[in-house]
Amino acid sequence: MTTPSIALFLGLFGVPSLLMVLGHRLRGRTENHKRRFWGGVFGYFFGMIVAITAMFIPPVWWAEGAYLRPLLIHWPILVGGLLGVSTGPWWARTPGKRRW
Repeated sequence: MTTPSIALFLGLFGVPSLLMVLGHRLRGRTENHKRRFWGGVFGYFFGMIVAITAMFIPPVWWAEGAYLRPLLIHWPILVGGLLGVSTGPWWARTPGKRRW
């Protein structure tokens, strides 16, 4: 297996497994834990949008950039999910405070 294949495998099965663990009994968890979970869900969702969009682009358009297509198809699911989990507590809004 190549590295992009492993990244795709971990993105398709590893990140949802991590989100299942983080989402277990979510009601009783702390606010940071909830933000981590929802950050992971949103990151995974946006990574899926990038990957699926790249899959639908015709292969003729990728003729010159042989490295860009595997990068945009295999990696965004894994990277988006992990970035969302790791940065979720920082970008969520605290209740009662204005951001600006």
